Order: sequence, then C-alpha cells, then structure tokens
Amino acid sequence: MPKPLRQQTLRMLTLCLMVPCLAASGCGDDDDDSSAAGRGGASGSAAGTGGRSGGTGAAGRGAAAGRGGAGGSTGASAAAGDCDPTTKEVKVSENITSDTTWECGTYLLQKLVFVTGDSKLTIKPGVQVLGDTDQEGTVTALIVTRGSTLDAVGTKASPIVFGSGNPEGARAPGDWGGVVILGKATINTGSCREGNGESCEGGYFEGNIDGLDPTDPNSIYGGRDDDWNCGHIEYARIEFAGYQLSVDNELNGLTLGGCGKDSKFSYIQVHRGSDDGIEFFGGTAGIDHAVVSAASDDGLDWDFGWRGNVQFLIVHQGPSDSDHGLEGDNLGENESAKPISNPIIYNATLIGNPSKSAMLLREGSYGTLRNFIVQGFATAVDLAVAQVSLEDYWPEKLSIGDSVFFENSSVGDPDDTDDDKGFNEDEAVHAAELKNVFDVDPEFPSKDVTKPNYKPGSDKLGDKATPPSGFDSEAKYAGAVDPSGSDWTLGWTVNYSN
Repeated sequence: MPKPLRQQTLRMLTLCLMVPCLAASGCGDDDDDSSAAGRGGASGSAAGTGGRSGGTGAAGRGAAAGRGGAGGSTGASAAAGDCDPTTKEVKVSENITSDTTWECGTYLLQKLVFVTGDSKLTIKPGVQVLGDTDQEGTVTALIVTRGSTLDAVGTKASPIVFGSGNPEGARAPGDWGGVVILGKATINTGSCREGNGESCEGGYFEGNIDGLDPTDPNSIYGGRDDDWNCGHIEYARIEFAGYQLSVDNELNGLTLGGCGKDSKFSYIQVHRGSDDGIEFFGGTAGIDHAVVSAASDDGLDWDFGWRGNVQFLIVHQGPSDSDHGLEGDNLGENESAKPISNPIIYNATLIGNPSKSAMLLREGSYGTLRNFIVQGFATAVDLAVAQVSLEDYWPEKLSIGDSVFFENSSVGDPDDTDDDKGFNEDEAVHAAELKNVFDVDPEFPSKDVTKPNYKPGSDKLGDKATPPSGFDSEAKYAGAVDPSGSDWTLGWTVNYSN
C-alpha cells in the first residue's frame, strides 16, 4: 500500500491554531531530523487522537478518536491520557550516548538506535516510539546496550507505545525490530571471561544477542551480576515488531539478555509480533502482568540459564499462525550447562493454536509451573531432551501442577517421534500429587484473539497452590485473571489486527 504523505507541517500549524503553543519545540520546528538527545517539549492537549498517521495511540483514545483498529482496544477507556503524541514528531537518527528523556511526542527511529555509554533513556507516559517505515530496506529497533538502562514507565491511561510507523490498516508483524535490553547477569554460553574450562569456572560467559550483528560490540550481553538492573518498563505496549536477520537469528517483540532481578517489567503487552513475543536469554529478571497476543512464533521463550519469576501471564495465540505458548530451553549443545534455566511461573493463561503445543520444554530446562489454565492446543505438554533424563527431572526439578487443562487434543505429546527418551508426559501430568484437573471449563466469555475476554466465568478455579514469597500470595486460583476480581488487562491493552 503506498504510504500517505506525512503533512507534519500542516498538523503542527493546525495544532497551533487550536491550542496555545506552550513551547517552540511543540509547534512547527520538529520537522527536521534530530538525534532527540535531551529533547523536551510541551505535554500537549489532553484530547489526543492517537498518533502519527493514525498509528498506535495510547489505549483509551479508541472510542473517541476512531483509533484502535479492527476490534478496538480490550476494554480501553475513552478518556485520553495526559499526553497527546501528535504534539511533535522527532526523528531519531543517532545513537543515545548520555542520559536522555523523551517527553510527550512521537519519536521515529530511523535505524537500529543504541543506548550506549552507561546512560539512561527515560520515556514519559503516552510517548510513542515508532519504527520509521518510510526508509525501505532499513531495519529499526531500540537496543539498550550492556551497562545502560531504560526507564519507560507509562500509566494505565497513558501507556507508552513502541510500534510501527505505518498508518492504521497498513501495519503488520515485522514492520520494525522491537525492543532489546542487555545486561550483566549470568548466562551459560558464549565466550568465557576471567575463568577456565568448559564451565568457565571462576569467571563468566558473555555472548552476542540473537537478531543483531554478532561482530558488533553493542550486541554483547552477560556477566556475573545476577542483581543487575536493566531498567523499568511498566504500562507499555510493543506492537508489530520482530525481524529476521538470518535463519534462527531474529529480533523478538521484547528481547531481554542477561537482565538481573533488580530489573522491573510489569504490565507489558506484546502484540502481533513476527517472532517470539518475549524472550529471556539467561539472567534472573522476571515479569508480571504480561500479555502476548497473536505472536507469529512462541509467546514466552527462554534460553541459556534464565531463572526469573513470572506471575500473571497471558499468552493468546492466533488460531493459525502462532507457535507454542511457552518454549523453554536450557542449552542445546550441553543440556546440563550451568546455571540451568529454572523459571518459577504462577498464574498463567495459555489460549492456543489448535495445531501446536502449549508448552514445549526442552534441552534440560528446569521449571516450576503452577496455577495455569491451558486451553485449545493440540498438545498441552511436550517435553524433549537428548542428553539428560526426564525421569531424574520430573517432578522435583520440572513440573506443572494445580492447573486446569481443557479442550486440548491431548495432554501429553503422543510421541510419534520419540524426543524425550521414552518419558510419558501424559502420565506425568496426570499424577495425582500434582493436582491438575482436566474436566473444568474455564468459561471464558470470548477466546477470539480479536475480541478477547480473559476473566473466566467458572467458579471451579480456586483452591490452587499458594504462590511463594516474592509473588502475590493471594492468587490461589488458576489463570492470570482472578475469576472473582477485576480484570487487570482492561484499559491499556489492544487487540487490533493492523
């Protein structure tokens, strides 16, 4: 589809006629290219209408301004937030090398933009960060390099949007590369630094993150600090992202490499990405209140010794073009490599592609998974190993319990090809001590990814496992949304198709 002319100058002149110009940078003088370093500007009108060319405005403007795409937002309020991103448009054509704040407006990434120099990029509520699609053949993404941090904290009324620069109706998965954050927490593969032997005893591994040029020093991640703080993302959406550099070398919606447990990732939606929604490469960072909707590949993926905590996770796969809900790996070439992947995940809702598996857990990964709802997949649980023994893993090191399985063609992988050394997944998941149930309908009002409703109607989802310290211990129910409480996804998530 031909792209419309921007007419940025006309927009700014119109805005200046409608409201007072609170700052020169807010009316008319942001048409030129800029590195965006230190750019400020007025917060603009509260009656905002979405974004560049009708792009991906903050949830909550859908009803009033015609934004929100097919299906609208998931219960988003019609009230605008405090930021109208159309107040200014800034082209970001240089790397960020010092502490920088992006105030209310739209920031167009012209290339792979790296945050470097141990600096912090702060993004204010309501800001739009869009991959500029007017430059054919140029990949855009935001990459926070090892040592630097991202502070992108929106609000429910004014979430931060990372999205496509194409207009509404012309957006598609893979329009831009997504958000990458790299840190100094431990991983279990790569180049050994300051250590010895295959296990890098006494030292640490560092690697080059997937999706970027492996010869670029900006792609390095990993270290020895499992507390490492990569930053804070809250109330943010990442839309139409993902990019394939080469086979099995892709950028995801949100890529987290070597991020430590002092990082904070909450209330994040990754919507219609061309690869995985969220992928953790090693480290100890966790996430809570996350929605991955209509990813082209896996919803949540992990590798290389990730040991994070997750609570309140929704993965809603498309009916025909999505892969696994979860894909969990340790390390393919050495399934016993340490640190071993070992996430703890409570309160997840996985709604599926009927031709795929809900959970593919393989390559030596541990994991404690509790209080799940798993519905609508071909196979609920598929375990795969080549070197280690699942008999030694299950259920002390890897298990799924206190969960509800419904309308899956099978619970365990039927093993048409034996990739688990003869382990019987179906029998393992049905073990009485794990307290899984298979005959309870969660009663979701809608399982359509274009108009979902994630609050189950069933009154038979309670009395599940008590989440441990560090989690919300009151969430003793199956699924990501309390059947008798409020739906935390409403008001800031979206479900449009393009």
